[in-house]
Amino acid sequence: MIHQPKRMWVVQLMAACTLLAGCVQMPTDGPVEVPQVSADVDDVPGISFDPRPPRAGESAAEVVAGFLEAMKATPIRTTVARQFLSREAAEAWIPEQQIITYAELDTPEGDTSVRIPMKDVNLYDAHGSWQRTQAVRGLRLRLVEEDGEWRIDEVPDALIVPDSWFDDWYQRVSLYFFDPTSEVLVPEPVFVPRGEQFASSLVRGLLTQPLGESPDVAMSYFPAGTTQGLSVPIESGIAKVALSGDPDAIDDETAQRMLAQLVWTLRQEPRINAVQLTVGGRAFGIPGGSPQVGLDVGRGYDPSDLASTDLFALEDGRVVRGSIGDFESTLGPLGEGGYDVRSIGVDVAGSRVAAISADGTRMVVAPAEAPGGQVSTLISGAVDLADPVWDYRDRIWALDRNGGRARIILAVEDSTAVAVVPGLSGRTVTKLLISRDGTRLVAVVRGRKADRVVSARIRHDSEGGTIGFTTLRTLPLPADGSPRIRDIAWRSPTTVSVLSDINDDFSQVRTLSVDGAPGLITTGGTTSLRGRIRMLVSAPVDSEAFALAGRTVRSLTRPERTVPTLPPGLTSVTYTG
Repeated sequence: MIHQPKRMWVVQLMAACTLLAGCVQMPTDGPVEVPQVSADVDDVPGISFDPRPPRAGESAAEVVAGFLEAMKATPIRTTVARQFLSREAAEAWIPEQQIITYAELDTPEGDTSVRIPMKDVNLYDAHGSWQRTQAVRGLRLRLVEEDGEWRIDEVPDALIVPDSWFDDWYQRVSLYFFDPTSEVLVPEPVFVPRGEQFASSLVRGLLTQPLGESPDVAMSYFPAGTTQGLSVPIESGIAKVALSGDPDAIDDETAQRMLAQLVWTLRQEPRINAVQLTVGGRAFGIPGGSPQVGLDVGRGYDPSDLASTDLFALEDGRVVRGSIGDFESTLGPLGEGGYDVRSIGVDVAGSRVAAISADGTRMVVAPAEAPGGQVSTLISGAVDLADPVWDYRDRIWALDRNGGRARIILAVEDSTAVAVVPGLSGRTVTKLLISRDGTRLVAVVRGRKADRVVSARIRHDSEGGTIGFTTLRTLPLPADGSPRIRDIAWRSPTTVSVLSDINDDFSQVRTLSVDGAPGLITTGGTTSLRGRIRMLVSAPVDSEAFALAGRTVRSLTRPERTVPTLPPGLTSVTYTG
C-alpha cells in the first residue's frame, strides 16, 4: 500500500467524516447548546443503527472515519468499531474504562500517526460519572498496515462519541452508596445507557467504590471480588441480580445494606417493582421474608424519610408553619414573638428552629412546638449571618458573610467550631446550602464581574465527624442573562436551582447537577418568569417549589396553579433542612 501525502490524507479524512454523519459538529442556538451529529434517522433514540464494517482498499482516512462512526452503534456496542483496529489493538482495547464526548472535531494532524483536535470535550469514568471538561483535547490514533489494509493500532481505552449522541443514548441517574457512618444512603450522579441494558449498567456501577471518591465521602457494601453477569433480567417486574462471590463472607448487616443500595438504585427503572439478589447461588432477602424484596427496602436510610413537609416562615417576627395561604403560629417560644429575628432555618424533622437576630450577629435555637421551651444562644459576635441550614444529624451550618471574608460555623449540639473550606472561607460568599444527607456543600461566590455556584463534598470519619472538604467545583452556567445570582435552592438530592435575572423585566431559574456535569436539568416546570424574583423556596424531595417576588408567589412545579399572595409581614419562607 502506498503512503499518501499528509495534505491528501487530511482532505480524505475530512471528506470521509462529512460523508459519515459529519465529524465537524456545529452547536445550535438556545439556552443549552446541543450539537447536532447527524440528520440521519440512525441517530434517533429507539432506532437501531448498524454501522458498516471496514471495506477492502479503504484509505487510512476512511478507516479513521469509519471507526469514529462505528462507536455510534445503537443499541450501544463496539463489535464493529473493534474491526477497524489491528488484531493486537482489538484484543487490548477496553472502551468501558472511559467515555469521551466532543462537540466538534478539528482538522487532523499527521499521516499514520494522527492527532485529531477535539473541542468542548467531556470525560466520564467507567461508572459514567462526569470528571472534567476540556476546551481542546487531542485524539491520538496510530495506523499500521495489516494484511494489506490500514488498521488503527493505537487508540485510547474509551468510547469516543459526539455530545448529541451521548445525550440521546445516555440517561442521567444516581447510584446509591453509603456515607462513612453507614447511616444514610448517598446518591452519586452518573450517566448510563438507555434501553435494555439500563438495569445492568446500574448494577455494574454499584460493584466498586465510587471512582474519584474516597471512603470518607461514600462507600459501597458490595464485597471486593463480587462480580456481576452479563445482564440483569427483569421478569414480571422483578429484577434478578445474580452475583458471583463467596456468600459465606456476607453477614446479615452487609446483605441488608447491599439490598438497600440495589433497591434505591434500581427503582429508577420504571419496569421494576421488586428485586431478587443472589450471591454465589444463595438468595439474600429480608430475614424471615421472601427473597424478593419491594422498593421500600432501605427507606430508613433516606435522610428525608421522617422529614416534615410543612413550610415555615416568620410572620411579624413569630415562627409560623403550614402551607402557602394557610400558616399558623408554632407553639414553641419563637412562635410567641418577642424575639427580634430576621430569618430562620428548621431541622429536617421540623422539631427545632434556628433563628438569626435582626442585626445578624447572633443565632438562637429553640423547639418548634414545645410551649415554654428553652431558647439557647449558639452563636454570638458574628458580623452578618445568612439563613442557617440543617443536615440529618441535626448539625447547623451557619454562614457568616463577615464583610466579604466568609466564615462557615458548624454547630453540633451545644458547641460550635469554624469549618475551613478551601476556596470558600475568606471569600465573598452570599449563600450556603448543605444537603440533607450531610455530604454536599453548595455555595454562591461573588466575583468582581460575575457570581459562581460552587460545590464540594464534605468528608467524614466513621463516627460522623467532619474531617475536611474536597476541592471546589464550579457548576457550569450558560453565559446568557445577568452574571449575578440572586438565590439557589435544592431541587433534588443531586440538583440545585439557580435564580438570576434575564433583564429588567424577566427572571430565570436554571437547574444544575451538583457534580458539575454539563447541561441543564429539565424540571418540568417554569424556567422564565416575568418580574424581578427575589428568592426560591424548594426542597430536595418531591414537593412544590416556589418563586417569590415581594408578596407574590409563583409555583415553579405547577405553573398553572394560582398561588395566594403572602400576607403582610410574612418573611423567611423555607422548607426544613
